[in-house]
Amino acid sequence: MRQLTGSYLSIGAGENQIPLIQAAKARGLKVISVDTNPEAPGLVGSDIRILESTHEYRKILHAMSRVPLPFKLMGVGSRSFGKAIYTVSYLAEKLKLRGNPRDTVNLFLDKEKFKNSVQKYGIPLPASLQSSVSSKSKEKKFELSFPLIAKPKEGSGKKGITVLESEADYKKFTRLKTSESYLLEPFIHGDEITVLGFVIARRFYLVSLTDKITTGKPNFIEVAHVAPSQHIDMAGEIKMICQAVVTATKLKTGPFVAEFKITKNKECLLIESAPEVGGEFLADVLIPEHYGYKYFNDLLSVTIGEKTRPGFLKKAKDGITKSALVFTLPPERQKKMGEPVVLEPNAGETVFFQKQLVKTGATLDKLEGNHKRTQVFGISTKLSISTKDWLDSIFQRIDS
Repeated sequence: MRQLTGSYLSIGAGENQIPLIQAAKARGLKVISVDTNPEAPGLVGSDIRILESTHEYRKILHAMSRVPLPFKLMGVGSRSFGKAIYTVSYLAEKLKLRGNPRDTVNLFLDKEKFKNSVQKYGIPLPASLQSSVSSKSKEKKFELSFPLIAKPKEGSGKKGITVLESEADYKKFTRLKTSESYLLEPFIHGDEITVLGFVIARRFYLVSLTDKITTGKPNFIEVAHVAPSQHIDMAGEIKMICQAVVTATKLKTGPFVAEFKITKNKECLLIESAPEVGGEFLADVLIPEHYGYKYFNDLLSVTIGEKTRPGFLKKAKDGITKSALVFTLPPERQKKMGEPVVLEPNAGETVFFQKQLVKTGATLDKLEGNHKRTQVFGISTKLSISTKDWLDSIFQRIDS
């Protein structure tokens, strides 16, 4: 690819940010990285380091005003989520770079405002129930079907999600002072899929669909992601919905991630979306390994305004039929992380990635949700086998 002369601002320098920093360096750009941790691994490969919280957008702007830039600043980006994405939009505006409007990013951080904004565009969403209605109220009588999902109205991702299994849970929840800061939605049965894509000049480009497997109620811990999705036939409808979200929220440019539930009736419901790369090793491990696609090269091009048109990934490389990221969970009574387990590949399989997520000897009982996961493996197969049978075989080998 053509070498560039300029500099790039990376909001964050943690391990997840390294692929974006490396993509910028590979194009010849000087990288300015911001991180509050002086030992953040991404700082090692950066040309200029700013030690500051990624949430302190005004302080970062002030620090940038004192940075001697020998080359033109071409773009700003982040692999992070939530408030760090707001920082990107603030700096893009102030430094006259490509980015999303701040009001748009704030909309994604407020789930209630987001739902109210996009519903009128016909985007299929789970129904909303009144979390502020007292359990003793006679004014509103409505039938509740359990379980219900309580989501914090503000924030990003799955943090703070609560499952209400019964009317007793509901009454207890509505007595809490914090209940008004939650959205209540019915629990929807169905398959979960994750969408990765880009927004370029207000247009949505679909990159990948992958299946997400969780432990189910009550914690919904993500234990596997599989490429390609079994619902690849829904790509057209999903693309239309994502474009409607882009239009409704006035997104302009950058990464986009969304999660959908596909019901038995093939109804497609939007569960979450954000102007972010998304986590779970999808963009940096699973997608490149399965399709041979370098996501972060396109992310760099999008954020610096280079012409690029990402296509929907359909064809796997090297005759691979399926690839998966598989996470391990400790037994319920295990208090400390032991020695890591080994995943032995069967014939036709390749283990292409493995990482220990919790240090050996670390305490496990205080970890919650996805943070309970102890290891992750990336594995692919060239055999024709159903996703369920294949995952069952993998989990059996890990647990034995």
